[in-house]
Order: sequence, then C-alpha cells, then structure tokens
Amino acid sequence: EALYITARAFLLAEFAASAEWQLHCWLFPHRSGFDPLALALLAAVYGAVYGLMFWLERSRPLPEKHLDISNKAALAAFVMADTVFVVSNLLFLGESPATMNVFCIRTLVDFCGVLILTVQHDQLRESALHSELAAMDKVLHRQYEQYKRSKEGIKLINRRYHELKVQIADLRRLNPDAAAQNVTEAERAVQLYDATADTGNEVLDVVLTEKSLLCESRGIQLNAVANGSCLGFFEAGDLYALFANALDHAVESAVQASRPECRVIDLLVCVRQGFVVVNIISPLRPPEQQASRSAQYELKVIRRIVQKYKGTLTLEEQGEFFAEKIIFPLQK
Repeated sequence: EALYITARAFLLAEFAASAEWQLHCWLFPHRSGFDPLALALLAAVYGAVYGLMFWLERSRPLPEKHLDISNKAALAAFVMADTVFVVSNLLFLGESPATMNVFCIRTLVDFCGVLILTVQHDQLRESALHSELAAMDKVLHRQYEQYKRSKEGIKLINRRYHELKVQIADLRRLNPDAAAQNVTEAERAVQLYDATADTGNEVLDVVLTEKSLLCESRGIQLNAVANGSCLGFFEAGDLYALFANALDHAVESAVQASRPECRVIDLLVCVRQGFVVVNIISPLRPPEQQASRSAQYELKVIRRIVQKYKGTLTLEEQGEFFAEKIIFPLQK
C-alpha cells in the first residue's frame, strides 16, 4: 500500500513540475534565478493540481475501509510511474535545446501517466465498494431470514401463551383455594410473554415483539408509539432491517448506561405533513467514529435503506440522550 501511494504521489508531482515549467517558459521566457512571479506561479500550479486531486478524491464515495492493494496493483503503479518519468525526461537528453513542443509532449506524457493511475485507482475503489455492497446485501438477506424465523417463533409463543392462560384460568376455577399463590406467580410469569405488538404492520409487530423481549431480559424499558399502517410502501426485508438495526443500536447504548433510570428507549412512528417520521431516543452513545464496529455497520445499513427510500437521517444529542430521526416522504 505504501509503494502504491508513493508511486501515485510521485507521478502527480512529476506532472505538476512539468506543467509549471511549461507555463514558466511560456510566460517568462527571459526570466531566470530568484523571481517572485515564478515562485507565485509555482505555488499556484502545485496548489491547483493537488487541490483538484484532493477534490476528486473527496467527492467520490469511499469504501468503509482502506483499499485492498495487491502486490500486482502496487507493482503496476510503480512501473507506470517509473516509465513515465524516464520517457518524460529522456526528451532532454538530446544535444538540441528543448523547445515548447518538447515541453508540451513532456507534460502530455506526465498527464497520461496520472490519468492511467487514476483509472486504476477508480477500478480498485469500485471493486472495494462492490465487495462492501455484496457483504451488506448478504447481511440484509440474513436479517430477512431472521425476520421469517422470528415471525414463526412469535406465533408459536403466542399460541402457547394463550394455552397456558386457559389452563391457569381452569386451574383457578376448579380449585380456587389450593396453591393460590403458586397460580398467581405462574400467571405473572406467563404475562411476560404477552409482548406481542399491534401497530398495523406485521413486520413492525415482529420487530417490536422481538426487541421487547430482548429489552425485558436486559432490564431496559422500551416505550413504543407506532403507527405501522403508514409503512406499507417498504419491502419486508428493508423494514425489518431498518428497525432491527436501529433498535439494536439503541439497546447497545442503553446497556452501557450507568444509571438504571436512563436505560429507556422511546420509539415514535407517525405521519406528519405528508411525511413518515421515525424518532428513536436512547441513552447517549459515543460519536460514530468511536463506536464499535457493529454499531458503525448498523448505521451503515440504516443509511443505505434511508437513501433507498429517499429519506433523511439526522443524529443529534439531547442532554443525556441521543435522538435518531428519520423522515420519509409518504408513499401510497
């Protein structure tokens, strides 16, 4: 990777130097030695070349991690930089004095070398982005499969819960005095599994039921006010991934809260002025750059789904809590 970066930087410097010298010979053909105008031109050309390259690098999407520079890619960049440098400077080895035509050819050779390495770099970037998207698609597919398994599991739990309720009611009715305390405790234990949400959207119901049980097991209070009927335009896999990752992110923050009263997660899903609003408030979490790898990946999945449905995502601190606000244009 160091060899690859060095080769690119070297070739870019070679192009900037040849372009500056060509402009110098064209603008100041009779000036030599220390000259403020020549130094100003030198600074302007180098600033323009490196500024343009910096802007191009920042304006294009970056993969999550560093590019995977293979030995072959590094060797190709090194050979290209060496070849361009040799060809560019061989033009000055002749006995005849260099002319503007020679300077133009030299600058063109350097520019072609920069262009070739830029194309190579774009190919490496595209390959890394495709690999990242493929990995994310695989995770989304796994989460969709998890949604289907959770859906079946919750149906089974609900069926068993209702059977137990009927059995406990029959036991209390048949023998009201015997083991009353044990029956009450059993009834209270069964009530823990009555966590089925009813939001008007089957996928959101599964997510909230699953995460409610998770929060119950970890001592976290989950308050949900959700109108799931406005989420019908989502694909089932995307909707499950959006709320599952957002709530997992919030649960991770709540688990780390030092005070028990702060271990609270509030979820709001509603329609306002033609937009679907999703607001999740959880205990304050570390900045995204300092978050764990799983938390960063959860945010990456959320951003991709928000972008797919033309929404906006806002993250902000509110005292000891953290708000994650998502807005989608309402679709019918």
